[in-house]
Amino acid sequence: MAADLVCWRCGERLRDDLPRIFPRLEQCRGCGSDLHVCRMCRFFAPQYPSNCSHEQAEPARTVDQANFCPWFTLRPGAHDGPLTAAEQARDRLASLFDGAAANEPAAPVDPDAPDTGPDPLDQLRALFGDGGDDKPG
Repeated sequence: MAADLVCWRCGERLRDDLPRIFPRLEQCRGCGSDLHVCRMCRFFAPQYPSNCSHEQAEPARTVDQANFCPWFTLRPGAHDGPLTAAEQARDRLASLFDGAAANEPAAPVDPDAPDTGPDPLDQLRALFGDGGDDKPG
């Protein structure tokens, strides 16, 4: 069965030595996504309002972030294919900040250091389009 276990997000094959009791904070080696998530569970059912087919499980707030669900059971072949447009946009936005997670504190800024990096405003314009005449000014 371990050979069929892949990351729900990128399809990376999971390591063979996964513990029998799957750790809540386990992450994918390929993309860093949480693995103890609804989308990796055999009860994941997006057609239900709760996103879950288990009759005793509580509805999940998010299906792609680590949770404490006691009914979690790994689902072989959990990779659903390419990322959605929203997931791709979120990844591109995260890449603007060097892949830093939204909940990580920002590195301290030295006000005397020369600015050698790309302009964040130019990066946002490249990501979302120029915006035309909507520029303030």
